[in-house]
Amino acid sequence: MWEPLVVNYSQLDKVSFESILSEKIPAIVIRNFYDKKNCQTIASRIKNYNHSDFQNGKLKHIGPYLMSNTTNKKKYFEDAKDAQREFEKIFDGIKNPITHIYESIGDKFPDHSISLAREFKNDYSPAIIRIHEKGKSIPIHKDNVRYEGKEYALSDVDHQISCILHLQESESGGDLVMYNKQWKKQDERFRNIDFGYTSRLIDSSQVCKMSNFNAGDLVVMNPNYYHKVTEITGNTPRFTLGMFLGFYRKNCKIVTWA
Repeated sequence: MWEPLVVNYSQLDKVSFESILSEKIPAIVIRNFYDKKNCQTIASRIKNYNHSDFQNGKLKHIGPYLMSNTTNKKKYFEDAKDAQREFEKIFDGIKNPITHIYESIGDKFPDHSISLAREFKNDYSPAIIRIHEKGKSIPIHKDNVRYEGKEYALSDVDHQISCILHLQESESGGDLVMYNKQWKKQDERFRNIDFGYTSRLIDSSQVCKMSNFNAGDLVVMNPNYYHKVTEITGNTPRFTLGMFLGFYRKNCKIVTWA
């Protein structure tokens, strides 16, 4: 069975993240990773915030997404500066969830340094908050900065993992579906014009469906596996905070971005 490892935050010291890097499991789900009351505070602030649009207005988010700025570095880094200021306001007075992820991942790799990615004195965006409202979904896709981020310095990372912190869940829908198939360059012929890939690509692949997430749960996964988020069918929007971690094995360094 191709299934995620599900643990409580109190059990994190017993978990090896190498199982993600070595591709033995699709994901690690860490229950109660972040305080639920802080999640509620962040969610209430998000509702009163100005949001950017991504994928032609189909999705909303706070903070830039590198993969939607693959040929526009200037705009990405300008938006990243704005995002830093926005996140400071959203997390004001509470434990910063980005810092909490840094500290927790860093503890699992004590021989690695961990820091926000920088390029020519420009900081990358530390995270992205995604707002998924009723009727919205994310199609089958992968995230691979080595291929899609060739214009950026961090495209030379050895490994990439994704961290998704759930801040608010909808009453129904919004399941994470992963397919036991990793992206290869020849798969690009199945790519959709706007975003994602046709389902023919993963027809015969083993499927792992993760649902019943709660506010405060963290998902750590290898984003080079094809994955999607099912349609939100409840009235309450789904809020998540996401970031990527890139590993430089030789230099024992971890860099983060969104």
